[in-house]
Amino acid sequence: MCVVESGFKPGDRVQTPLGKGVVREARNSGRLVVEIGSRSVVLEERTVTPLGAPKRSALKETLTAAPVVDPPIRGPATAVDLHGLTVEHALARADQALNDALLAGCPELRLIHGRSGGRIRAALHRRLREIPTVREFRLDPANPGVTIVSL
Repeated sequence: MCVVESGFKPGDRVQTPLGKGVVREARNSGRLVVEIGSRSVVLEERTVTPLGAPKRSALKETLTAAPVVDPPIRGPATAVDLHGLTVEHALARADQALNDALLAGCPELRLIHGRSGGRIRAALHRRLREIPTVREFRLDPANPGVTIVSL
């Protein structure tokens, strides 16, 4: 029996396609359990990159600096319009919207690609099949130019 060593261990900070997270478990099958926000997702190790630990001096500065006032919290968009974008930009905007919706705990996201958005729609559906936190997606029966994603 061959045991594959993972390059990651529990507690490592990582960047995933869904945002930054912390490795909670490294499995032999080349998969990692990563906690992103308050959710744990299983991702393939090849889709994850390590994040460096914060530098000691930077950490010290953040602890001694004056408090920073956060901007007002804005809820995630429940619908994202991808009209007029290139496929690459549409996928990037959809990834960001999915990340925001996941972190906010939204159950559903509507991605508007247009009825004649064949290239964007096809690329979007391919990407959605690859994301483990997407439970399902479907075209809106009332408007085939919209894909409804259940998270």
